[in-house]
Amino acid sequence: MQQSEQNQDKMPVIKTAANSELLLEKLIGSSYDGITITDPQGFTIWYNESFLRISGLQPDQLDNHTVYELIEMGLLANSASKESILKKKTVTMAVTYLTGIEALISASPIFDNEGELVCTIGNVRDLTELNRLKHQLDETYALTEGYRQTLQEVQLTSADGNQIIYRSSLMEKIVTLAHKFSAVDTPVLILGESGVGKDVLANYIHFISKRATEGTFVKINCGAIPEHLLESELFGYEAGAFTGAARQGKVGLFEVANNGTIFLDEIGEMPLSLQVKLLGVLQDMKIQRVGGHKQIPIDVRIIAATNANLEKMIIEKNFRKDLYFRLNVLAINIPPLRDRPEDVFALLVHFLDMFNTKHKMNKSFSPSSINLLLSYQWPGNIRELKNLVEQLLIISDENVINESLVPIRIRSQRDLKQETLPDDFFPTNTVIPLKKLINEYERKILSYHLSKYKPMKLCADVLGIDLTTLARKKKRYNL
Repeated sequence: MQQSEQNQDKMPVIKTAANSELLLEKLIGSSYDGITITDPQGFTIWYNESFLRISGLQPDQLDNHTVYELIEMGLLANSASKESILKKKTVTMAVTYLTGIEALISASPIFDNEGELVCTIGNVRDLTELNRLKHQLDETYALTEGYRQTLQEVQLTSADGNQIIYRSSLMEKIVTLAHKFSAVDTPVLILGESGVGKDVLANYIHFISKRATEGTFVKINCGAIPEHLLESELFGYEAGAFTGAARQGKVGLFEVANNGTIFLDEIGEMPLSLQVKLLGVLQDMKIQRVGGHKQIPIDVRIIAATNANLEKMIIEKNFRKDLYFRLNVLAINIPPLRDRPEDVFALLVHFLDMFNTKHKMNKSFSPSSINLLLSYQWPGNIRELKNLVEQLLIISDENVINESLVPIRIRSQRDLKQETLPDDFFPTNTVIPLKKLINEYERKILSYHLSKYKPMKLCADVLGIDLTTLARKKKRYNL
């Protein structure tokens, strides 16, 4: 199609073949896809920056080695250009480079007028982002189809600020149990160390149950209220029941929680005298106010929690056995954070976002500080993690929270944890020639690190050698 004279005047004019070639080279070179040109002998005679980024190959490797040699050296898993040269036709394949990038490669042969192969042109498309989006789409579909009810229930909890943040299979099983328990009114006993989120789980069970719409969730810490006041707080009192009592009396928390859920935190701290009364409530679902004589029927779901060893307390006569068996019908033991490290990162991201929003900030953690926090044992569990994230956000002067701000107790724990090789790593007392001994050590070290650090580029960085050297040694030891 010819352009009008007016339009031709407005278009830039490429005056020479050299300018045209330069423009074409710039156009191809700026492509997000990797592009290569390979001669019939397998040498890569042209490539763009995108191909270097995707493949992880260096210019000196491409300039001095054929694709056959690069495959033999372990720097390429396969090559569409090689297959196109051999088969004299277009070849398409999927590969994963040493960078960890997944790519779709298509190589097409170019022939001259006599039908002789001149070169192959390869196009390398980075599929990493596409695969990530597909994975997200698959996960979203699975959630939509398989967990529609769960999502609706979680929406109920998030409306009240109650969310369970997790990624570990351990917590997935606990959340599954929580859903089963929410469908019945049987007492639940939640066990676990201080700070693991027993109160959050209790709240969650209430808000995904039908009681969330019929009653309220009432929490009382049995260890935080003096013994002489705890009974009146739980069961209320009649007018004039004791000196200082309100003239009109007071409704207890069990009555407040009627048709809802009462959460008795730190149940192990409840005095023995009150344990008897609680046992009566569990049996009859009736309460009696302090100073009163009337039995008041209630409809309450009881959830109790403790970090104490109740079975040991029973032996020591500090907790009633009959009450324990009444409470321990449906039990959930929340593991400490050190046993579910997958949840640390999820919680870290959650709290970072939460406190950034709360304090109108936009801060983040440096990679080294994240690694440091992930390696910590978290004796204070989620409560300690939450408080630390808020503390670091506030004291940091920069938008990136660096490792130097992390408390010394966490940094010192990391310093004490030195990476050790397996016990059977070193040979026995058998006499072995020095050269063979060195080779055996090198083989074991490479095998150990290759299994631990992936992709190979990361492994090479950890070992302090270049990727070519690692690939050569990997092939030498048949790893």
